[in-house]
Amino acid sequence: MYFRILILTVLLSSILISCGVKKQSLANLDRPQIYDAWDARYIYQMENRRMIPVYEGRMVGRSWGRDESGKIDHVSYLGPDKEQDEDLLSLHQYQSDRKREKKWKEAKEQRIEFIQSRLDELEEDENAPLIEIELEEEDDFVPPVFIPQGIDFSEPEAPKEDAPVQGDGLPLPFAPL
Repeated sequence: MYFRILILTVLLSSILISCGVKKQSLANLDRPQIYDAWDARYIYQMENRRMIPVYEGRMVGRSWGRDESGKIDHVSYLGPDKEQDEDLLSLHQYQSDRKREKKWKEAKEQRIEFIQSRLDELEEDENAPLIEIELEEEDDFVPPVFIPQGIDFSEPEAPKEDAPVQGDGLPLPFAPL
């Protein structure tokens, strides 16, 4: 008899406890978890230079940290449970490494194609038959002599007798006073 009462008590208490846990989890599911991250306030940890978002006493959302030179060295996303911790920095580095490798491979293939086409052109030039072209000798072209136009090369006129004459026999430009 005592055994049956004990089993019924344990069964009843486990049912009541499980109902209480489900009510709490349902209350948490009413509000999307991203709202907790949006409403979080940041706490700065000076020893490791990190910004940690905290909402109702627990860490949620995106946290990040910087090294001594100011470069980001830590980025993670903290979900409602610690189990959902996601390292965003390693994910970003992995994705950027993949993009860099893809670009490197494309550039390498382009360089190989360019070098191969240049080698093919050189090989065609070497295998091409030699064609002799005779050039006709042309008269040497000499440009005409440049003679300035508008300059009078005739001898200067004799000075007029009215104009005062300088010692050389050239007329003075201005009459003396």
